[in-house]
Amino acid sequence: MRSDHFLFDLAEKLSGPPNGGPIQKWSVGAGVAAVVAGYGVKCCMTGRATVLNLTARQFEPIRRGLWREVTGPLAITIGGLILSVALFIHFQWFWGNHEPLIPYHEIAKIVATILVAAMTLFNVYAMIAWT
Repeated sequence: MRSDHFLFDLAEKLSGPPNGGPIQKWSVGAGVAAVVAGYGVKCCMTGRATVLNLTARQFEPIRRGLWREVTGPLAITIGGLILSVALFIHFQWFWGNHEPLIPYHEIAKIVATILVAAMTLFNVYAMIAWT
């Protein structure tokens, strides 16, 4: 895999059905998705989220360090984004490895992808409006 085609290879891998079987179904499709969803629910319920500190060079950093805690509506939108990513993980690796749900997993992945895009846009709006 060439480094300049990494995103195309990743998109191609995520667009197809998984081939991991029951171990992947339960460990990634249920376990990892539940952990990610749990953090998203925690962010939405408490209104607090810990994210990477990505400050621009021309601005004074809010605080030095790798992590930054955000609160309020921005944390809730981050929680919603994390929940939509958890849905994508669940649809890809649980539904894609579960025989009765295989016909529906592509539609569910498309819906989850649209939800991720919408929550990303809403998160950008929240960052502009509330910070």
